[in-house]
Amino acid sequence: METPRRVEIGRLGKTYGLEGALKFRGEPVVLELRRVYLEGLGYRAIREARTLNREIVLYLAGVGSLEAAQALVGLRVYADVSELPKLEEGTYYYFELVGQPVYVDGQPFGEVVDIQEGPQDLLVIRARGRSLRAQHKTYLVPLQAPYVRLEPEGIHIEAIPGLLE
Repeated sequence: METPRRVEIGRLGKTYGLEGALKFRGEPVVLELRRVYLEGLGYRAIREARTLNREIVLYLAGVGSLEAAQALVGLRVYADVSELPKLEEGTYYYFELVGQPVYVDGQPFGEVVDIQEGPQDLLVIRARGRSLRAQHKTYLVPLQAPYVRLEPEGIHIEAIPGLLE
């Protein structure tokens, strides 16, 4: 049997209340899932997921006390790709962008190796090159910038002064 492909969607944060709830730090897609995979522990059904003061709180099956929840704080949370909600055409989950080829002014440049999330999410791009220096150099490009286009064949960037220096 083939292992399902999983992607990390966040981490379990501090406990919340006395009934085993945990704050969740990560992708809000967790609100639409029926189960998650916890690092080193396996699947847990989500009894309830809700937002509270702009934070997500999870109630997981089998976690009914403060002590049980404390044992889970800090664990990575994963979802099976096959269980993620379908997105509108032209939108992507960040994990789908990793590995995509990058073109600058129509010419092959490199590939996306990571996404740095923050106030402005950044594509981490590794340039193609044969030298050791080229293989280890990365560039940070704002994902939502007007000069970045997500196309079916890859990510196209219009070079602006200073962007890839």
